[in-house]
Amino acid sequence: MTTHRASIRHLPALDGLRGVAVIGVVLFHADGLLKGGYLGVDLFFVLSGFLITSILVAEIERTGRVDLSVFWVRRARRLFPALLALMPAIAIYALTVAKADELSQLRGDALATLAYVANWRAIFSEKSYWDLFAAPSPLEHTWSLSIEEQFYVLWPLLVTGVGVGLGAGRRGLAWVTGLLLAASVAASVALFDGENTSRVYFGTDSRAAAILAGALFAIVLGTERVLSARVVRALDVLGVAAIALLGVAWFRLDGQDPRLYRGGFWLTEIGCLVIIACGTAGERSWVARALSVRPLVWAGTISYGVYLWHWPVDCVLTPERVHVGRFVLLALRLAATLALSLASYRFVEVPIRARGLRTSHPVLVTLASFLGAFAIVALATRARAVPAPLAGSLPLPAPTSSAMGQPVVWATAMSVDAHTLPPPARLAPGTPRVLVLGDSVSAKLGLAMRFRQDELHAFVAERGVGDCSIMESLTLTRFDPRGHPSPSHGCAASWVTDVAELRPDVTFIVLGGGFFAKMTVGGQPAFACDAPWGEAYEGRLLQLFREMGPAAGKIVMMTAPYPMGRWRYPHVVERVDCFNATIRRAGQAASVPVIDVASHVCPTSDCNLLSEGEPIRPDGLHPDGKGTEELARWTLAGILALPR
Repeated sequence: MTTHRASIRHLPALDGLRGVAVIGVVLFHADGLLKGGYLGVDLFFVLSGFLITSILVAEIERTGRVDLSVFWVRRARRLFPALLALMPAIAIYALTVAKADELSQLRGDALATLAYVANWRAIFSEKSYWDLFAAPSPLEHTWSLSIEEQFYVLWPLLVTGVGVGLGAGRRGLAWVTGLLLAASVAASVALFDGENTSRVYFGTDSRAAAILAGALFAIVLGTERVLSARVVRALDVLGVAAIALLGVAWFRLDGQDPRLYRGGFWLTEIGCLVIIACGTAGERSWVARALSVRPLVWAGTISYGVYLWHWPVDCVLTPERVHVGRFVLLALRLAATLALSLASYRFVEVPIRARGLRTSHPVLVTLASFLGAFAIVALATRARAVPAPLAGSLPLPAPTSSAMGQPVVWATAMSVDAHTLPPPARLAPGTPRVLVLGDSVSAKLGLAMRFRQDELHAFVAERGVGDCSIMESLTLTRFDPRGHPSPSHGCAASWVTDVAELRPDVTFIVLGGGFFAKMTVGGQPAFACDAPWGEAYEGRLLQLFREMGPAAGKIVMMTAPYPMGRWRYPHVVERVDCFNATIRRAGQAASVPVIDVASHVCPTSDCNLLSEGEPIRPDGLHPDGKGTEELARWTLAGILALPR
């Protein structure tokens, strides 16, 4: 089937603007290097609404109708080939990188991506976009492609019905678009939940406002209107102000900031519209000329492939796998993304866009291609056996004997012995008994310390609980990293009974992931750098110190190292610093010493990744394996060196 080209003129500045958008998203996904880079997606939405509506309206005014089949074929040629080419790579990821417990999710993500409903899958499965660093799926980013494809299917039908069927013209179409825009804004206000932003962030109804804003702008402004020199100069002034506004938002606006959902999105979208208006002025606009520089236009030209490939590349090239510094890792990721994107553009996207499928049954071939792509991923994600749990990945030492002649039982991660201390009568005189309490980092570090206990003539027990919350009062609700209410494990409340039962000489409190906690304070979301959060957390620690009392022996805490890899959320470095400041304040207030594990593991924000050639924290957060031996030895020695 042949297709005619769109009738609107080509605007290099809009290609450059698309390049800016994809660069922002890539830098945001690069461990949050650009704090508000996720707003590049909104820029894509506004641009898509503007360009697609310009094409549709121009066709109506030129021919009196919209050839829907031609429009959809043109969109299919533009979008489908590169997405289908990604699926074999996802299958390889499933076979070589993904863990066994991730396969089912990956298979579902692939089906939702190919059906262009990934955003609704994210909503119904209660995913959070802000969790993508902690639990990454290589298809996490396809939610935005789903919203755009839903627009490409539905919007031409509405434009045809209103513009052609009802003969309403630009004015009538503008009214309908404006009403839909207002409805989308109202939906985002009504659906907003400060404790869980996912419904508003992923919803087609709530995010349509950006696309509809671009569409309304296209209907009212158009791309062919000739602007006077005075208007162009005024647009340039507004364009510079809009760029400054977007710059502040892209560098400073947290994706879970309530201000984003109370006008922030709409304000940045207005800024995008102003810059688009500058772009339509062509070379007469300073802003348009700045956006038309070759690197930005080139980035915009291959932006679709860059968007598709960059996140899977990030999921594969992690600090735990490549063992390089942060900026070297960024360079490697960018190089791999560009190579794959250029190959996709040159050998997949351009040939099919220009010549289509060389077959008399393109629809059947397309459907078969989608089914084949999903079948490849489905086969690669078949359930595989999960190895039986071992004692971390540390080698178990041989059984030995205590000075009193009693055998010492070396524990596995699953055995009760890892959680108990021998009575003092069984130990050599003066042997300190150390109890490790806290979260999943506590469980891993405590176990590693237990394997080093003989070297330092101590006994160690750990009672860490994964996802441990110390916030259990009625005025504060703790949320897990996905942003959902997390039921308390009672881990902090059990500290009192733990110390009463085990009577340690030293109680070592490890809250290595405490900075992830999101709370509501007085009905408002709060994070580690918010004053109410810090005050509440410090107060709870002091309360626990008092409740544990003398039974805890000497209480010691530690600072939390910066997470790396998939745990490197945006803003996490600042939040870790704030969290550690809270830990230190609590320690100072209660005369509880604090072991500075953070500085030992992370002398800079990049952190040490290896010890004796092995990863210290293989997943970027939890100390585990041979690489953690030195850290466990250093930490235990520091605890034992403190006066008791």
